[in-house]
Amino acid sequence: MSATASKVSVLKLTVGATPTALGEVRSFSIETSLGTIDVSTLSTDWKKYLVGQAGWSGSLECFYDPTDAAQADLVSKARAGTICTITVQPLGAGSGKTQLSGTCYVTSMSITGATEDAVGVSFSFQGTGELALAANAS
Repeated sequence: MSATASKVSVLKLTVGATPTALGEVRSFSIETSLGTIDVSTLSTDWKKYLVGQAGWSGSLECFYDPTDAAQADLVSKARAGTICTITVQPLGAGSGKTQLSGTCYVTSMSITGATEDAVGVSFSFQGTGELALAANAS
């Protein structure tokens, strides 16, 4: 398997009913977790577990561009506590490539600036429900 440059990655936010690419993305991360339930008994030497509930979360950093429709919508949803639908195409757009999508709430937003750096905006989000893993349809 070959490596893929992350510069081809596409992140989309559903604005209205239309998945819209977020502009000026600098970095992103999606994490999944799986809970376990301890079902060990006193009479065993080794612990035993059952699979519990799964969850997901992530973060996103962009150069701040309030004229970008998807970014402006994400800022608005972050401030209002409105549910978002995010789609991540880590290997880029195109039929058959990996796609992750799900609904989430933005749990934090930060607009930052520093000497010798462009103004940035970062978001952290918490998934609610399943993070779907599929192949891009287009």
